[in-house]
Amino acid sequence: MGGWSKPLELFADQVEDDLVEHQKQIVVDLVDEITSRAPIDSGQYMANNIVSIGSPDYSVKRDLDTLGTSTRGTAKAALSNLKPFSLVYIQNNVVYGEIIEFGGYNGPTLKVNEAGYSRMAPKGVYGLSFISVTEALK
Repeated sequence: MGGWSKPLELFADQVEDDLVEHQKQIVVDLVDEITSRAPIDSGQYMANNIVSIGSPDYSVKRDLDTLGTSTRGTAKAALSNLKPFSLVYIQNNVVYGEIIEFGGYNGPTLKVNEAGYSRMAPKGVYGLSFISVTEALK
């Protein structure tokens, strides 16, 4: 005779735990992509890639991070209390963040290409990171 090897409430708990771990991994992968694509001058843009749960965090940090190590660690720490079905935000609030993503610098210069993008991020950061991570999920 067939049956469940576990009570259904334990199965539901396991599904929620798996969901949280999967969501954490997606966020970690996104932050890894963002930090690998982020242009580095002073390190302020890198340090301001912020992860928050439930609501956006509009702060701007004065920290500098030229390697991404601190940024990745802070992102992982922010996920420590993630609950199932939570909305997670990844954002960058430095004033020039939109210009890095969409272009608009006056160029060309040593740091800016003809299209107005940072030469270190000639097609932006967040959009390409999102595409890369979602493609890996397929």
